[in-house]
Amino acid sequence: MDNDLLNIFFEESQEHLQALNENVLVLENNPANLAVVSEIFRSAHTFKGMSATMGYTEMADLTHKMENVLDEVRSGNLPVTPAIIDIIFECIDNLEEMVADVQAGGWGNIDARQTTNKIEAILSGTTLEELVISEDTATQKEGDALQIHIWIREDAMLKAVRAVMCMEALRGHGNIVKTVPDLECIEADEFGNYLMLEYATEKTVDDIKEILLDISDVEKIDIIVPEKKEEKVVDVQEKATQTISTKVESRSIRVPLERIEKLMNMFEESVIERGRIDELAHAIQNKELLEHLNRLGDISKDIQNLLLNMRMVPIETVFKRFPRMVRSLAKDLGKKIDLEIIGEETEVDKIVIDEIGDSLVHLVRNAVDHGIETVEERQKVGKPETGKLTLEAFHSGNHVMIQISEDGRGIHKAKVLQRAISKGIISETEGAKLSEREIYELILRPGFSTAEVVSDLSGRGVGLDVVKHTIHSLGGQLLIDSEEGKGSTFRIELPLTLSIIQSMLIQTEQTRYAIPLGNIVEAVRIQKEDIQILQGRDVLNYRDQIIEIIDLGAVFGEGEKGFLLQNKEEKMVPVLIVKNARRVYGLIVKNIIGQREIVLKSLGDFFADSSAYFSGATILGDGKVVLILNPDSF
Repeated sequence: MDNDLLNIFFEESQEHLQALNENVLVLENNPANLAVVSEIFRSAHTFKGMSATMGYTEMADLTHKMENVLDEVRSGNLPVTPAIIDIIFECIDNLEEMVADVQAGGWGNIDARQTTNKIEAILSGTTLEELVISEDTATQKEGDALQIHIWIREDAMLKAVRAVMCMEALRGHGNIVKTVPDLECIEADEFGNYLMLEYATEKTVDDIKEILLDISDVEKIDIIVPEKKEEKVVDVQEKATQTISTKVESRSIRVPLERIEKLMNMFEESVIERGRIDELAHAIQNKELLEHLNRLGDISKDIQNLLLNMRMVPIETVFKRFPRMVRSLAKDLGKKIDLEIIGEETEVDKIVIDEIGDSLVHLVRNAVDHGIETVEERQKVGKPETGKLTLEAFHSGNHVMIQISEDGRGIHKAKVLQRAISKGIISETEGAKLSEREIYELILRPGFSTAEVVSDLSGRGVGLDVVKHTIHSLGGQLLIDSEEGKGSTFRIELPLTLSIIQSMLIQTEQTRYAIPLGNIVEAVRIQKEDIQILQGRDVLNYRDQIIEIIDLGAVFGEGEKGFLLQNKEEKMVPVLIVKNARRVYGLIVKNIIGQREIVLKSLGDFFADSSAYFSGATILGDGKVVLILNPDSF
């Protein structure tokens, strides 16, 4: 398995398990606090999704059972008692052991039967005292459990009934520890003609065979007796050494955003001060001082690169977990889905990636479960049997855009509105006034769900409200577009608080600007006579295409329109050919300085009006602030 994915899983699982421990302690001290129950539920729900995505089924199954208890508590059907708190903590302890097993190279498979038995007892109304008595009897021989392999005749009419009869016959003489496949599959007749039981009993092998062969349609019995385990004394130091050597190390730490921001701001201040000292050194022409400043400049560049690398990573670190997840979900739901990933090389702030990962998991699972139809449904409406799910990331102005699109059934507005009214989220009067977009946004409300059945994937009303909360906490927004019968798009807009982009530095008469290199077609020098006037605008015949020419300095009030063109000293002018989503145009500048890799910072709310022309700003090596042009604004 990919080590990067494992490290992400270890980091995020420890974070969620810690949150579970802390919030359960809060709940223990304040059992009436339903808000903390919801927080516990969300952490468990996210952890379950992570575990299932990584293929750790026992981990996901135990978390799902714990969710069932939490769901009863949240619904008011189960009071928060010390026994409930104990069983939740026991679940968390088991989950921590499972994660430790994965870190040691395993698959998170531990014996959690006693815990699951307690959960089932709580949900069925059995007291834990009654359960303890039955467990003492049932588990006394589990260490020496027999493996019973049972084959039922191929031509048997009711194989599931025969299998259940076998288990019922054995229960009177011992304890069935485990079934393969699980009981649900056996009862649904989804096991072919073979099943395996782990069975703890004092009966002999011959006695068991006699019991089972008395049942009609049982064709063959094979019983394996486990070998007695010899106790082995292991030196404590040796055991510790073995544990350390087998454990997969997570060689990364999480650093609060505030610390890195503070470090970056301090570094920028040092660059400004170094620039001032550099000017003084050139003024006094101190050769030795200049040599040391050059060395300091090299060190500053190394520090800058380290800081940038700390913050910026390709979004593929999140995206690459989804192909396996979508494949698994599609198989479970009986769907065919083609996943397309676009823009995985888009660089995003590391802190944003850490925070947004869980939200993307929710949105993708939502698209697979609710959005894309089954093969039969798609065929009925004339769609290809394979649904298309697109995950895309790109930079747009001063935002990072992440889109999850699918060509499924779309959002049923009437159904969403009806469900919101029936759940008391809004009144009928309020519903009549809502716009189409406002109706879509109802699905982001806490507790809202259109699913009829609670499953591993949906139906609990958990997910989209968490996504919205996370995105808003990052200063972004979640937009929903949908067309019934054709599909939906969930668009995440996140501010580009810090991003590395390749840019071209240019200069007008008075000011330097940067423009993203990805929007530049080429830089040329043209004769002034080549520029013509068409309908009051300066235009140029550029490669058999008429494009508008814009004097950048005149746009920002540095002089009259056409100042550079009217300058008789210059016969040629530099022009930057730029493209955006709508058109190609040219920018007249005084000087094209060259390419730079720059750090893009948001201008913030104070300069919100400037976003029409600028997508952000950067600080160059000399400490000067340079505005970054938004190519879509021209």
